[in-house]
Amino acid sequence: MDFAKWISFSLVIIFIYIIWQIKQILLLVFTAVVFALILNIVVKQLVNFGIKRGYAVLGSIVLLFTVIIFFITVVIPSLLFQFQELYNLVPLGIQKIILEVDQFKHNLSSEWANALPDLEQVLEDLQPLLNDLLKRGFIVVTGVFGALLTGLLLLALTLMILVDPIPYKEGFIRLFPSFYRSRINEILNIITQELEEWLADTFIKIISVFILTFITLSIFQIPLVSAQAFLAGLLAFIPYVGSITSVISPMAITFLYSDWKSWMILIAYIGIYHLVDRIIIPKLRKNKVELIPANVIIGQIIFANFLGVLGLFLALPLVIMTQILIKEILIKDIFDSWQLTQEINTFTIDEIDMVNDEE
Repeated sequence: MDFAKWISFSLVIIFIYIIWQIKQILLLVFTAVVFALILNIVVKQLVNFGIKRGYAVLGSIVLLFTVIIFFITVVIPSLLFQFQELYNLVPLGIQKIILEVDQFKHNLSSEWANALPDLEQVLEDLQPLLNDLLKRGFIVVTGVFGALLTGLLLLALTLMILVDPIPYKEGFIRLFPSFYRSRINEILNIITQELEEWLADTFIKIISVFILTFITLSIFQIPLVSAQAFLAGLLAFIPYVGSITSVISPMAITFLYSDWKSWMILIAYIGIYHLVDRIIIPKLRKNKVELIPANVIIGQIIFANFLGVLGLFLALPLVIMTQILIKEILIKDIFDSWQLTQEINTFTIDEIDMVNDEE
């Protein structure tokens, strides 16, 4: 390897190291981009109604602040008490589940009882993992002031990207060689389109899960309906992990009052997510984003491990972006082009050999 290649390799390593050191900041920027895309969907809908983009952007910003004020003044205060009750009741329900499992194991033979895992030990082992996940997820947040500052920064970035996204996009494109900039612009457009499609699917899923969960818990007369429905809708943002986590709270609380209702809640939650994923979203969305479940789960593990809880929440858009980058850059632009170059070189060598043979 010559000196120039060593320099190039060293610069790549340094670049990767810098990216790793500022990963939380980049994740914050990516979160702002996702929020800007959410608002941009509203802007596009307003533009389709004949409103100029400037007024549509202003309308989406007014809508955003209206939603924020509504949540701060109405939703959050009404949910705080219920979440406090959840915080008190869920551990009691989990403790009762542990006692029921221990009693069930006691009635089994010693061989079967020893084969079953100790639920209490499993929960104790999970606690350090959850603490580590939360710690790494909120590195940029230190206390109330840090949370407020991070929130304001996120809001400012979101609005700046929404109001005038072109300079940021062009600035990013200029980081690449001139011959590849048009291709990068094409790839960014593909990523934007896919993320907007995913956001539309996710919005429908969150609203549907919230409504169906609220109705189901009300029918079974489960306490703290609003808080648990809100939590289920929020966790619907996280595929697979969110649906599993959301059922823990209602099952644990229901176990305090009725064992059979707890299992009915589990069946109902499975039915809700199946109904939303298999019927509601496909009926409402013709261009539903399709992802391989294994890729999503692997992405969640990787991004949660490296980026913490925020990486877990943003795992799906990160998986979508990574999947597009691998397909467009690694496969199409490098591997396919490499194969074509090899074929051309082989053809040229064969022509030279034929000329030499003729001579």
